[in-house]
Amino acid sequence: MSVRLAQAQAMISRPGGPSVRGPQQEPRKESAKPGTGKSSSGGASSAGASSAKSASAGKSGGAQGAQRQDGMEAAGAVGARAGGFDGLADKHEPQGRSQLALIRGEAAPSTPQGQGLPARPAPVTVAPDLSREEKVADREDAASRRQSLEDRAKLRAAIVDRLLHGMKDVHGRLSNFLKNPGRLGVVNLTLVLSESSITLELWKEPSAMPERRARMAQVMGVPPEADDATLLRALMAEVHQAFVEFQASRPGRELRQQYEEVLQGYDAANVLPVVPGHDTGPMLAELARVGIAHEPDFSRSLLVDPRLLAVGLGPEEGTTTQVMVSGLTVSQLGTLVAHLRRLNPRLTNKQVCHLLLRASTDLRTTSRKALGQAEVDQVQELARQLLRLQGVELLFV
Repeated sequence: MSVRLAQAQAMISRPGGPSVRGPQQEPRKESAKPGTGKSSSGGASSAGASSAKSASAGKSGGAQGAQRQDGMEAAGAVGARAGGFDGLADKHEPQGRSQLALIRGEAAPSTPQGQGLPARPAPVTVAPDLSREEKVADREDAASRRQSLEDRAKLRAAIVDRLLHGMKDVHGRLSNFLKNPGRLGVVNLTLVLSESSITLELWKEPSAMPERRARMAQVMGVPPEADDATLLRALMAEVHQAFVEFQASRPGRELRQQYEEVLQGYDAANVLPVVPGHDTGPMLAELARVGIAHEPDFSRSLLVDPRLLAVGLGPEEGTTTQVMVSGLTVSQLGTLVAHLRRLNPRLTNKQVCHLLLRASTDLRTTSRKALGQAEVDQVQELARQLLRLQGVELLFV
């Protein structure tokens, strides 16, 4: 019984034990039956049977395990050094190391089976730490990006709210003035609601305070070391998106409708509002400083409407329906409109706009020009001529 236990332990201690143990155990049991015999000497027969079985097991194990002898010995040695459990740990150790390496994203161990497997502290201690650091960094980056998106959404919502209050303020002022418009026939409104004016409100403090600039860079999702041009482009994009959302929102559409209704009241009262068509404040100079080109819509005011007269940036701006003239300020243009109404009290709002459009157009080249002194004199003469024609019309009617 002790001999069989020793043989079983020897077989288990070798790597690949199941392949050797399974098919070879049964033949040894059957060959051992005739060798035991019924002998009266007992002890001698037992000893002889034991030596015969040992020799038989040695030959069988040596013949069938020769192809993997080196690997089994090496694995058994590793198990012994590890304090092993009769080679069981050694049999599964290479496979376990390979799976762990794949889980960590490392390459599988390349140590041959015929060599001892040295301790590998790097994959066990360093790689998991690096992996954890990378995962933590990824989580932090994802959280930072998510927070940046939320902050930009809040910023756009704040801009939309700012535009709502601005339109309500304009509507309130125009409505109050319309209750007692006076006799000048004109009203100047210097307020501007444009992307450039809102961008200036947001950029004023970050451009002068480093801590506010760093906060804005974080919200915009750009590196803190980014230059002013990069940061401003990101801010301009968010402001533009907020304007799009405002004009598409239900409160924005309702306020626009109320604004147009009050302008219809001005037209009925024969009072012409004059507004700046664009923001000409310091934001445009700031964009020029950092080298950013912008579209005209960036500085165009939301208050521009065909029912009023606007001051444009250049002479080519404006159409026959949306009259915009350049060369004069809002105050100067309002004074000119009031003077034209004194010269011809019968002028309607559309006639005033038409006279200004004609005076600012070169009839020979059909090109537009800014209003200078010559154009101002011309539009006054046109108002007098129209008055004479209206007087003649009254005489013959």
